[in-house]
Amino acid sequence: MSGQSACKEARPKQHIVFMNMAATGHMNPTLPLVSELCSRGCHVSYFVEDSMREVVEAAGATWHPFQYPDSDFTGILRNPSDFATLSPSTLAGLGIPEGASLKEYGFPISLIYNAQLVLPSLLDSLRSLEAAPAAIVYEPFLACARVAAHVLGVPAISLFTMPGPGVLSGASDAMAQAEMKPWVQRPRRWIQEEYGLDLMATGGLMEFYSPVENLVTTIDSLFMPATSQRQVRLFGHFPFRCVGVMADEKVRIENAGRGSDRPKWGSDYSKASPSDGVLEQLREARASGKRVLFISLGTVATGRMWTLPLGHGAGQNDAGRPEGARGLSEYTGKELCQHVYRSCFEALGSDCDIFALLATGLCDDALDGLLPVPSNFLVVPSVPQLEVLKLCDAFVTHGGANSMHEALSFGVPMAVVPIFGDQPFNADSVARCGAGVSYRNPLRTLNSSSLRSAVQSLLQLETGDGPIGSNPYRS
Repeated sequence: MSGQSACKEARPKQHIVFMNMAATGHMNPTLPLVSELCSRGCHVSYFVEDSMREVVEAAGATWHPFQYPDSDFTGILRNPSDFATLSPSTLAGLGIPEGASLKEYGFPISLIYNAQLVLPSLLDSLRSLEAAPAAIVYEPFLACARVAAHVLGVPAISLFTMPGPGVLSGASDAMAQAEMKPWVQRPRRWIQEEYGLDLMATGGLMEFYSPVENLVTTIDSLFMPATSQRQVRLFGHFPFRCVGVMADEKVRIENAGRGSDRPKWGSDYSKASPSDGVLEQLREARASGKRVLFISLGTVATGRMWTLPLGHGAGQNDAGRPEGARGLSEYTGKELCQHVYRSCFEALGSDCDIFALLATGLCDDALDGLLPVPSNFLVVPSVPQLEVLKLCDAFVTHGGANSMHEALSFGVPMAVVPIFGDQPFNADSVARCGAGVSYRNPLRTLNSSSLRSAVQSLLQLETGDGPIGSNPYRS
């Protein structure tokens, strides 16, 4: 063996630690990176909720849980059931009064005290790893990751799966108010005294970016830098680098969640094929001359927020509503999704030139109270989104960053029905670059008539006035 070969074999593996929350849109872009690092000889440890263990290990990483003092929960607190695992004494110790509403102390307000709860065990776990971490790659919502990197003296690299910090500027005032809560300020002071880092000096709730490096899974032309005065003051000088779309169908969580493998086809569910036959049915539809439309509203509104009000994050997407009318922030995920599904059924159900695939997510009551599923619709809980997009002619989407970027990658025009978070900004970007149509303020702008007109344009179908002509959305 040559000296060079021996030296190469003796060189220790780099150990990279990832930290994330169990959300599909935040997890998926990290998995190809994990896989690539492992293929290059790195060892990767991944801290995330146990529900993501299988997909993390499939990408090549070693899974690790977050740990709490008096709870067996293994992730980052987000859902009502997560907070229910905390004891009254734990809540009291954080300064949360008995009987307080979850709206007052739930996600994302919880992100600072979540860090206080997990940091002692997290640091113990990191120090006990077989090899010390060379860097921590983390979702910038996670305050605990930023603190852990500071304490260990290793680079913190945030991996932001939205098009840039500017997409959260609309929530800046609401977050600033939330940060005044005692259960935010008390953990903030505790972390500063215990670990020497004031998280709020250069960040805020959902915005714990790194002073070292921030990777953004978008392209330069879609990047949205810090825009609000607060953002510019806190972290406007931090480095952000666009790394493009990171998607790999081999290491991926399915877009619309996991559930029953029995899709619903038209009003006769007995004709349904197993979900692994969806792609073949799309190919058959295309071969018969039909245009394929894919409809999916992501995993949050169809999952975690299904029975919950969409909240203040949807308020910025609610302009122009009549006085006294319910706003989008007061709608549940189910109500908003069913508004979209109903519009799709009414707009396209009689069109024999269109084959529509609707992915509804996990909830069994997704179609309750709606018209019977039209015969040209196939309804399934989940699909392999990347493979489906390759076979689609248009996409009705919530405009999550991953869905937007993936559709752009495959040249699929979009009708974007944004709900909250970065989605309204993404919808604006899609419309601005000529890649589709935006339904900002969807309660006011989306109906069967407007949707049918948009889909005809996206698919370049004939109208009563004749052919539309060359399709500007595919130029």
